[in-house]
Amino acid sequence: MTFSDQDPSGSWGAWGRRIGLLLGPTLALAVQGFAPPEGLSAGAWWVVSLSVLMVMWWVTEAIPIAATALLPLAVLPLLGAASVKEAAAPYADPIIFLFIGGFMLAAAVEHWRLHERIALSIASFAGGRPIPLVGCFMLASAVISMWISNTATTLMLAPIALGAARALSPEGKPDLVLGGALLLGVAHAATIAGVGTPVGSPTNLIAMGFFERAGEPMAFVDWMSQAIPLILVMLPISWLLLCAPLFGKRAVTSSAMGQVVRSALEKLGPISMPEIRIGVIFGLVALAWMFRVQLNEWPPLAKLSDTSIAVIGALTLFLVPSGRKRGEKLIDWTRAERIPWGIAILFGGGLSLAAAMETTGLAQWIGAWIVSLEGLSTFGLIVILVLTTILVSELASNVATLTSMLPVVAAIAEATGTPLQTLVFPVAIAASFAFMLPVATGPNAIAFSSGVVTLKRMLVVGFALNIAAATAIIALFAA
Repeated sequence: MTFSDQDPSGSWGAWGRRIGLLLGPTLALAVQGFAPPEGLSAGAWWVVSLSVLMVMWWVTEAIPIAATALLPLAVLPLLGAASVKEAAAPYADPIIFLFIGGFMLAAAVEHWRLHERIALSIASFAGGRPIPLVGCFMLASAVISMWISNTATTLMLAPIALGAARALSPEGKPDLVLGGALLLGVAHAATIAGVGTPVGSPTNLIAMGFFERAGEPMAFVDWMSQAIPLILVMLPISWLLLCAPLFGKRAVTSSAMGQVVRSALEKLGPISMPEIRIGVIFGLVALAWMFRVQLNEWPPLAKLSDTSIAVIGALTLFLVPSGRKRGEKLIDWTRAERIPWGIAILFGGGLSLAAAMETTGLAQWIGAWIVSLEGLSTFGLIVILVLTTILVSELASNVATLTSMLPVVAAIAEATGTPLQTLVFPVAIAASFAFMLPVATGPNAIAFSSGVVTLKRMLVVGFALNIAAATAIIALFAA
């Protein structure tokens, strides 16, 4: 079995999906067997049932999660909680087009293998030294994952890392200690660094869209300025935890291991014209994202948004010749249409459900109830929300986890008078940090599927990283 044919989304299996398919509607209808709590309208109570159904189906993946995200469009008008127009509007939220543009750019980078060249160039510095090699693979994974999907990053680097581990053994069998460190290093670095930019993870885009709809937009560079310190803390911790079994052992110098990386780099050949052109475009887009606030000070670009930058960058790909053969562009629609359009629907469904929770007063009611609990300071709220989010993300999709929690967190922020970003940002980051189980994230599933990562090692390292992540998030954002 190869890496490319894995299902990186994680799954509860066929029986789990069947149980979820039945349990979701059963629980949703059971909710209606009880009277709405005091202060909650009948419409809001029906939205509770819809939320229960969607969360259950999201968690168990009873049907594809993007299909579940269409439920608000079908159900909310029937419940009278929103008109068809109101329910459909969030599916065209600007943040969705930021996602689409960003993934078209990533698709072009992957098509011309520029990301592979960057990764291999970084990894080649380590030569045959195992501990530095783990660090170099993690650094390569981190750099790439800040700009493209962490799952795609792991899929690209995992076979190379596995080849390096195999090179250590004369029989071609990967060394489990080093192999586990390399595969988990690639996966965990991709997860950690994926929070570094708004386009690094779908959960980041969901949070950005939520800020935008709440009237408190966060600039691209502001997100990075808050997230990168966390990355700088978590990456070394992850590297030390993964390399702990390698310290104290006799140093192994393996020219063969270094040769695996060098050979892969040589196979790419000299840098091509398409790589140079896509690199220039991607670099300009990244710079525009990072300095958009400054660009907005120039009157002709006063209305320039992150979404506009992404779309302009994506459109440029269809205009610029690849330089390889006549008439060929950096991307065509056949390749562009392969991006995960289902995620766009997922975003829209989550935003539509969140809007219904807000308009019916459900989110505000939940927030008020939590706030009514005595002794909860802002610090205490962040601690509870971060720990809960990390725990739930181990079992459910991080996108589903964050989408379900955002309206509640926003209501808590409103009820306590806490700035929205103070509570939502750490929760959004926490949703990505699930390291213990293969089903928790795509990168985890890919690493586990390699055969060199034992479940025990994933649990032990993942548990330590979960504690480190919760501590770091709370220390950086609740202080």
